[in-house]
Amino acid sequence: MRVKTEKKRNEIIAIAGELFRSQGYGTVSMATIASAVGGSKGTLYGYFASKEELFAAFVVTAGQMRWQEFIALPDHGVGIDAKLRALGRNYLRFLLSDEIMSVNRLVIAEAVRFPELGRIFYENGPRGVIGVIADILQQAAEAGELDIADATEAAWRFKALCEARLVEQAFWAIRSSVTDAEIMANVEPACRIFLKSFARSAVDDG
Repeated sequence: MRVKTEKKRNEIIAIAGELFRSQGYGTVSMATIASAVGGSKGTLYGYFASKEELFAAFVVTAGQMRWQEFIALPDHGVGIDAKLRALGRNYLRFLLSDEIMSVNRLVIAEAVRFPELGRIFYENGPRGVIGVIADILQQAAEAGELDIADATEAAWRFKALCEARLVEQAFWAIRSSVTDAEIMANVEPACRIFLKSFARSAVDDG
């Protein structure tokens, strides 16, 4: 019996990821991946029970490094306004990175024919993003900084405000890169609009 190694697993994920990106999820079979890896289908299935499982591993791997950058946020002694600006900046850096954009485009292109892709992508990406944002909003609500009834719903709203215009232009390849200044030009008004709706002071003064 062959001994499974982390190095081989990572090699399979990297090769499968390139195939998914270049040829599309539907076109690439486990046999195609095995051939590109240079082993047998049996060896491949020893690491991944299905193409769906392999795709999930690819999604997770694509976001690992960027995820650590996303969650690197100020912790203590920072008000919700500054924390939201840092959160919005980190989120857009994460979303607009080459790694995450390529996975997003792949899922959008293939999800109608292969609905499982949307589920896999959501469970291994956006759900975690929303969870991080919701946790921060909930903490701010408990500290009396925000007035929100549902932190998860508010997280989706904040996410959408940060994305406005800039993300669509990136998806449509109207722009090939985004600077930090352009990111903050999106994030700052997003934070103002969000806080105007949900800041505790806005409610108390009304």
